[in-house]
Amino acid sequence: MIVEGVNFVEDACRKMSRDEFIAHHKDAFWQDRDESVRKQMLGDAYDMMNPPKKEGKRKKSASEEDNK
Repeated sequence: MIVEGVNFVEDACRKMSRDEFIAHHKDAFWQDRDESVRKQMLGDAYDMMNPPKKEGKRKKSASEEDNK
């Protein structure tokens, strides 16, 4: 999947949790943008590659767990 000129390998990304994916990529891409914007863009990219099939099936990130 290509997002804003960055090609992500979907199979490899699907093996990561959302937090792992963001942590792994946040310092590598889109350095001209604020970190919060990069995290949001990476989270959106992860969600496009890993659409929730049913509630509770997707690995929840630590931040999603904290919001309960």
